Amino acid sequence: MNIIELLRYIVYGLVQGIFEVFPISSSGQVAFIQYVIDDGFQYSQFFLIIVNLGSLVAIIVFFRKMLKELLCQSYRDVIKKDHSPENLKATSYIKNIIVAIIPIGIIGSLITLSDFQLESFSLIIIGVGSLLTATIMFLSRNRTNQYTSTKLTRPKAWYIGLFQLFALIPGVSRLGVTAVAGTHQELSYNTALNFSIIMSIPISIGAVLISLLKGLTDVKTFIDFDITNFYMYIYYFISVAVSFLGTFYALKFIFVITQKGNFRMFYIYNLAFGLVALIIGLANY
Repeated sequence: MNIIELLRYIVYGLVQGIFEVFPISSSGQVAFIQYVIDDGFQYSQFFLIIVNLGSLVAIIVFFRKMLKELLCQSYRDVIKKDHSPENLKATSYIKNIIVAIIPIGIIGSLITLSDFQLESFSLIIIGVGSLLTATIMFLSRNRTNQYTSTKLTRPKAWYIGLFQLFALIPGVSRLGVTAVAGTHQELSYNTALNFSIIMSIPISIGAVLISLLKGLTDVKTFIDFDITNFYMYIYYFISVAVSFLGTFYALKFIFVITQKGNFRMFYIYNLAFGLVALIIGLANY
């Protein structure tokens, strides 16, 4: 086993996992590190799927109680015809998630299945995307504690879903722009943040399924490592594990920060990172 190779997979898996639930682009961070270190690491679609699975499982585990209640109450409402207020509210919440993911589901699927590709590894684009995230968060900084509403409606969900299209730009944080979009609709930041993270579950599942479907057309290219190399399975397993742990504990941290209402560190980080990525990208253009 190559220790340097192992550390490489740990670092990339951890970075992807931690930033997956921060209002900072996780793929942008990994691409930046890859570019700066220039260690020959192949940041492929397959690797992205693998580490995202770790983050997805972490999100499901973290929100397991809420997800169980939503599914059980919605089941009782739709199947058992028990239209109690709690059950109706759960069904409405799930419908709002479906409404919110429609725009990115359609556009994202078309991009993934087509030959059109954004230059996701261009530091210039990543820098611009990060600066866009910083700008959106900065302009909305006073809204984080301004509203206390927890009532999510269809128009609000649709608005958040449209804002989510910004996340198709490399370097833009999906969590950052959608949580801010929720405050634009006078939702409390905690409500918007919860909805944004829960909404990422079907989006992640859909992205994995579409990528796997596309990968079936050229399996050898899609699975980008030597399947006869036993250690590669260990490397990928460890990437998933550290991605899971990174996401799980990042979720704990982000909700502590939410309660304190301090988000300055995130738009400052996006601003600094965006400027550095843009400068390096332009210098090497």
